[in-house]
Amino acid sequence: MALDALIALQRKTWEDQTLAGVGYTFERSLQNLENRARYLNDSLLEAVFQQFLQVYASVPRTLCHDDLLPFNVIATENRAVLIDWECGGLLPYPASFARLIAHGEEKENAFFYMTREDKNFAVDYYYENLLKEKGITYAQWRENLAYFLFSEYCEWVFVGNKYGVTDGENFQKYLPLAKEQAGRIQRREFQINF
Repeated sequence: MALDALIALQRKTWEDQTLAGVGYTFERSLQNLENRARYLNDSLLEAVFQQFLQVYASVPRTLCHDDLLPFNVIATENRAVLIDWECGGLLPYPASFARLIAHGEEKENAFFYMTREDKNFAVDYYYENLLKEKGITYAQWRENLAYFLFSEYCEWVFVGNKYGVTDGENFQKYLPLAKEQAGRIQRREFQINF
């Protein structure tokens, strides 16, 4: 239901330039990402992040919830509502989706529980119900998603390096994920291993 809510919003606002200056703008988001790149402190991560910034600037934009995590979704038996739109705006289409699945873990007691099967289902469902009709090939989708997942992993690397908490749990968890994803991207391996 969360995917259906996201798809409905994005379908209505796909490349809608009347929204370009509303909310969390593309320019502001790009500036924040460029700042993130300055704190990665790793040549591989820095190189791949520069590639990500090029992808970020080139893909179609639509209404995105730039903090779409499970606690920002209220679901009933027949629908879901996305809440807390502080970071919402006309942004690159993969932003919301990547955030939603990047931080899910298979441990049932995890803060964001999401199985590998759930993630793979979501990847295909989002493609079949929105991206295919927008003329994006499945290969393009997987490549774009690989970069956006990489960016999500780099967020905690940035936080750890910027604030000197590299011994923190999130830094220790996400640094290897970011490096592994960067290596896959460099090898042009866009089959995502969740």
